[in-house]
Amino acid sequence: MSALSRSRGAAPVACLSELPPVERAAIRCLRGWSAGPEARSRMRRNFVQVQGGGAPAHEEALDVLMELALTAGRRPLARHPPDHPEVGGDENAFAQMVAAAMGGEREDALVFALALMGPQAAFEAVALAETLGLALLGLVRARRDAAMQTWPCGLH
Repeated sequence: MSALSRSRGAAPVACLSELPPVERAAIRCLRGWSAGPEARSRMRRNFVQVQGGGAPAHEEALDVLMELALTAGRRPLARHPPDHPEVGGDENAFAQMVAAAMGGEREDALVFALALMGPQAAFEAVALAETLGLALLGLVRARRDAAMQTWPCGLH
């Protein structure tokens, strides 16, 4: 594998702060998963706090999807450290796959998945991405609702 093909997926394509919330959350999951067990435990706690009894299914989707993304790729998936402000191409493809799958746009999600992995893994990844995307949407909404409660009458 050439240096060019290793760095291709890391090329910056966006700023993390400018992405929609679900896409931003998907990238944070991908980065956090790669950061180690402490970050993974924190993600699981977040799912339990918001999802309650539904958390185990979402945690399993997260585990399997991350395993697929990191092991079934056509090349190693490029990712940045958790606090990095830029989004790389691979990270963006992952986030767009999750968002498209969550929105029921399976064909679009599959295109993004195929940019990252082979066909067999991509089909499985899209199904898992839908479950993960819906869980992330729940987390995003819970965070937004909590923030709204800090303002008098919910005003900004």
